[in-house]
Amino acid sequence: MISREDDRGSKSKASRSSVVISLERSTGPNGATGKDWYRYVISGPGSPITGYRRGKKRDVLAYLKECTSQLDERLVAGKAPRAATGRKPNQTQAPN
Repeated sequence: MISREDDRGSKSKASRSSVVISLERSTGPNGATGKDWYRYVISGPGSPITGYRRGKKRDVLAYLKECTSQLDERLVAGKAPRAATGRKPNQTQAPN
């Protein structure tokens, strides 16, 4: 993986950014109604993300811009903002 030094001297991975690599008009996913569907593919450091979004093309593009921005923020932070920590809540109760 390619990495580079930024102005502060910390390393960041150049391949971190998520990019829309495909956007095309489509029929909706199984059982969906309407004719204004788009199928998209987002590429990033992990597996590609394929999805469907209904609406006008400019609205779908705005949605994808927000999605890729949020994916990049999660990559920089190292995890999803609301990701589970792996700990179970304390389920013991104090005696009455």
